[in-house]
Amino acid sequence: MKKANILIVEDELIIAKSTAKKLNKLGYNVPKIVSSGEDAISYASENTLDLILMDIAIKGNIDGIETANKIKSVIDIPIIFLTAYASDRTIDRASQTGCYGYLIKPFREKELQATIKMSLNKYQEQSIIQKSLQDIINGYSSQFDNVYVNNITKLPNKLFLRDSFEYLLSLVNNNKQVSDCNKSQDSQLIAVFNINLDRLSKIYSGLNKGQQENLIKEISERLTERVSKCSFEGITLHLKENNFVVLIPLEKQIVAKKYGQEILDCLRQTYRIDEKEIFLSLSIGIAFYATDGNSIEELLAQSQKAAEYAYKQGGNRCQIFTFAFNIKHNRAAESLAMEAQLHHAITNNELELYYQPKVNLKSNLVVGAEALLRWNHPTMGRISAGKFIALAEESGLIKPIGEWVLKRACRQIKLWQQMGLDFFPIAINLSGVQFRQSDLFHQITQVLFNAGIEPHCLEIELTETILIENIKTNIQRLNLIKKLGIQIALDDFGTGYSSLGYLQQFSFDVLKIDSCFIRNINRDRVNAVITENVISMAHQLGLKVVAEGVETTAELEYLKQCQCDEIQGYLFSHPLDTKDFTKLICQQFSAIN
Repeated sequence: MKKANILIVEDELIIAKSTAKKLNKLGYNVPKIVSSGEDAISYASENTLDLILMDIAIKGNIDGIETANKIKSVIDIPIIFLTAYASDRTIDRASQTGCYGYLIKPFREKELQATIKMSLNKYQEQSIIQKSLQDIINGYSSQFDNVYVNNITKLPNKLFLRDSFEYLLSLVNNNKQVSDCNKSQDSQLIAVFNINLDRLSKIYSGLNKGQQENLIKEISERLTERVSKCSFEGITLHLKENNFVVLIPLEKQIVAKKYGQEILDCLRQTYRIDEKEIFLSLSIGIAFYATDGNSIEELLAQSQKAAEYAYKQGGNRCQIFTFAFNIKHNRAAESLAMEAQLHHAITNNELELYYQPKVNLKSNLVVGAEALLRWNHPTMGRISAGKFIALAEESGLIKPIGEWVLKRACRQIKLWQQMGLDFFPIAINLSGVQFRQSDLFHQITQVLFNAGIEPHCLEIELTETILIENIKTNIQRLNLIKKLGIQIALDDFGTGYSSLGYLQQFSFDVLKIDSCFIRNINRDRVNAVITENVISMAHQLGLKVVAEGVETTAELEYLKQCQCDEIQGYLFSHPLDTKDFTKLICQQFSAIN
């Protein structure tokens, strides 16, 4: 049997010769002893070697770890590090090279023999399995007419993903035996790199078919070359035109981030295709077996979530998966499901209006109400508008829902009129999306006409944030609605910009003070001063003032002293459904008459 050739890289000649003597005794051949990294690189590139014993602290401009990186970037060879200093930082740096062993000096002959033997066996097994894997890929390629490989890049495709993962899984399980013997090593992981080419379709639109193929070939060549430098065991697959996946077994997650950045830097370099200069934007997500999942399907999904997060952060990033992404993903899935259900809410009669009374502080009578939307969800129960209006706006459902609210409120006003219950107006809230609808004026006039009610029976509530985006246009839109005779209320005053300039520019009728200023107004001097001045200012501008969120008798009495006009809040009543609100108004009319 041929003796294995082992290069010794050691700058202490006595130790080097002693080690060489031990190796010869164990049946190995030591063709050379070198003392610097530069000499080691030169000798390894020109001669056939089976293994290198590399001291970390050696002469020259580079240490043993950097020397190992340079050697492995040219040829794949097992390297065992020797050192007298086993700091965590040194171990981390050494492990990132993909070394096969680590010996602390002084070491015994048996330790040397065991480490070399395991390293050579491990390297031989990996070489055989890697060759077998490539033979399988080649066999699939010829036998099934490229069914298992991408036709252009010749890389294994998604059909070969599971086999590739199973191969690395068996490799990791074999390596556990070595890890048990070498306590400096951590548990074996498999890193799944999900690499998305973010703008490939846009780039392709400016290239002909031949140029597209040349670009994707160069991308795959760069990627496979970089992966081979990162790890001899790494596998590169081409799943979709704009998506590559790399599988690499390793010992520490931090190494994966380093590899990911190297892949990112490599693929971002300029491409020249027929004199065209092309730049790629990438998003890379990384997930780990077995910390993030045990199946390749699960790991692929987790790494894709990480890649999507990297893309949302601006792209050209490498992101490690965290289970927080699953929470976001679940929320997104829930939001998507709720959107689908919201589509059917109108036709299934699941929407309902509740009415919260507005009470005049001088007469103590209900003089109006705010219509509040509720969704009677078939499984989640009653949901307030605040929890689904944003979704309705994002999905484009706000227009039909807003129109439904307007029609239902106006129809109910007409029904109350027919019952002789004349206590108006009824206020409805408009979102920013609704207010910006070009046909809003036509929609309101049409609904009022069809319902057969006068415009003064309706009040529209808007917030400051809706109005400030395009002040000039919004003033014109608001004035047009006001000319119909509809009352306009500024809602949640104090929570937005609260500029007095808005009160001058926009034709409001009502100013509603937000509940945050009403809470504990009898004890909170700051709230009291703000509220007193807002009421005084509003009255000077000819505006009616409504205080929201009144919950205690003390708050009510203080607002009376400040000459507030009306209140809303739980002290008088929660929002009521149509039946209960009608009953409340009937009782009031009976008492008056």
